[in-house]
Amino acid sequence: MDQTCRISGQTFTLDNADLAFLDKVSPVVCGQKYPLPVPTLCPDERMRRRLTFRNQQTLYKRTCDLSGKMILSLYSPDKDQVVYSPDEWWSDKWDAMNFGRDYDFSASFTAQFTKLMRSVPHLAVLISNEQNCQYTNQTYNCKDCYLASAIKDCEGVLYSQNTNNMTDVTDCAFSHNSELLYECTDSYDCYGCNFAEHCFNCSDCSFLFDCIGCKHCFGCVGLRQQEYQFFNEQLSPEEYQQNVAAYALHTYDGFQKALADMRAMLERTPHETVFLRKCEDVTGNNVQNSRGCVHCFDSLDLEDCRYSSWIFGCKDAADCYGMGESQVMYDCVGVEEVQYTAFSFGTSHSQNCYYTDLCFNCSNCFGCVGLRNQKYCIFNKQYSEEQYPNVVAQIIEHMKEAGEWGEFFDPSVSAFAYNESKASELFPLTKEEALGRGYRWKDDIDQPPQAEKIIPASRLPDNIDDIPDDILNWAINCEQTGRPYKVTKLELDFYRKRRLPVPHLHPDVRMIARSARR
Repeated sequence: MDQTCRISGQTFTLDNADLAFLDKVSPVVCGQKYPLPVPTLCPDERMRRRLTFRNQQTLYKRTCDLSGKMILSLYSPDKDQVVYSPDEWWSDKWDAMNFGRDYDFSASFTAQFTKLMRSVPHLAVLISNEQNCQYTNQTYNCKDCYLASAIKDCEGVLYSQNTNNMTDVTDCAFSHNSELLYECTDSYDCYGCNFAEHCFNCSDCSFLFDCIGCKHCFGCVGLRQQEYQFFNEQLSPEEYQQNVAAYALHTYDGFQKALADMRAMLERTPHETVFLRKCEDVTGNNVQNSRGCVHCFDSLDLEDCRYSSWIFGCKDAADCYGMGESQVMYDCVGVEEVQYTAFSFGTSHSQNCYYTDLCFNCSNCFGCVGLRNQKYCIFNKQYSEEQYPNVVAQIIEHMKEAGEWGEFFDPSVSAFAYNESKASELFPLTKEEALGRGYRWKDDIDQPPQAEKIIPASRLPDNIDDIPDDILNWAINCEQTGRPYKVTKLELDFYRKRRLPVPHLHPDVRMIARSARR
C-alpha cells in the first residue's frame, strides 16, 4: 500500500507486515477492537515528530515550582510547564491523581491533554542513582559525569551522548563497554582510542574506521586483527612510533592535520557504509544481534521491530526511540519495560497504556500524566474496572471524529521548541523551516558561562603542555560560532592525561559534527 506523507509529500509504502503490526497493537475495549489507522506521515516525519518531545541536551537554570530552590532543568524558566526537582518529584509531597478531571467531549483531546500535561509537575531532569553528575540528563547509575546525556553505568564521561558502561571518555557517542576514548562513535569494547568510528575490540589506536581487534594502529580503514599499521601499511614498532610522534597529537595543529589525513584516507579507501553485526533479515544501520527488523538504527538485541532507533532488547516494536526491554509498542519515545503501549513518552514498567506521559508502574491508563502505581485511570481520574473500557471507547470515537485517533501527539503538545529537542540534531531545520512545519522555535537557548576573562579559541596555546590551570577561569569563544564555553577541571585533567589539545569548538558544535559524520 502506497501512502503520501501529508508533510513532506513523499510517497512511502506500507507492506503486509506493517498492516499486521497495526492490527496487533490496536487496543481491544469492551470486547471491540479499535483498529489503528495507517500513518499519514512517512517514517522520517514520524520520527521527527516524536523527537520534538525529547529534550536530551538543552539545560537551563530555573526554580523548582514546589520548593522555590534553584535547579537544573530541561524546561527553560519561561515555559508554562510545572517542574519539580527529581527529589521533590519522587517524594510523597504531591499526588498526580489530584489533577484528575472528566473528559470534555466538546473539546479536542489534544487541547485537554496539553492542559493536563502543563499542570501536572514534570521531572526537571531524568536522573537516577548518580554521584557528582552535574549538567547531565537521562543519567542512570553514573559517577563524575558532565554535560552528558542518555548514559548508563558510566564514570568520568564528559560531553557525550547515548553511551553505556563507559569510563573516562570525552566527546563520544553511541559507544559501549569502553575506557579512555576521545571523539569516538559507534565503537565497542575499546581502550585508549582517539577518533575511532565503527570499531570493535581495539586498543591504543587513533583515527580508525571499521577496524576490529586492532592494536597500535593509526589512520586505518577496514583492518582485522592487526598491529602497528600506519594508514594501512605494516610498519615495525619503531617505525610506527616515529611516524605517530611526527604528528605531535598533543598540539592542536598536529591533531587537526592527522584528522584531515584520516578523512582523505577514508575518501580514497573502499569501506562499508552499513554496519549490521550478527543480524538476520535486518535493514538499517548500526544494529547488532537482531533479526526480522526493518529500517532500524543504533540498536541491540531486537526481533521483529520496524522504523525505530536507540532501542534495546525489544520485540514487536514500531516507530519507537529510546526504549528498552519492551514488547508490542507503537509510536513511543523514552519508554522502558512496557507492553501493549502506544503514543506515549517517558512511561516505564507499564502495560496497556495509550497516550500517556511520565507514568510509572501503571496499567490500563489512557491520556494520563505523571501517575505512579495506578490502573484504570483516564485523564488522571480513577475509574472502576467496569467503567474504564466504556469511557475509553467513547473517547476513541470522539478522537476518530476529530482525526486524532491513531496519531502521535501534535507538536503543539510538546513543551520544547524544535531547536531544544533531539529532533534538531537528527533532522536539522532552519527556524523558518521549523515554523513552517508547525514546530516552535526558541531564540535564546544559550546561557553564557560566567568567567573572569574571555579568550578567542584561536589564541589558545597550541600545545597541551602550555595550557595553564588558569584556563578554568576563562570563557573561550568558539572558533566556528563565537559562542562562549568553558573547560572544566575534569575535562582538563582528561586532556592532560591523554596528551590531547584543548578543543577550539563549543561542545554543541562538536556534537553536531559527530552527528554529521554518522
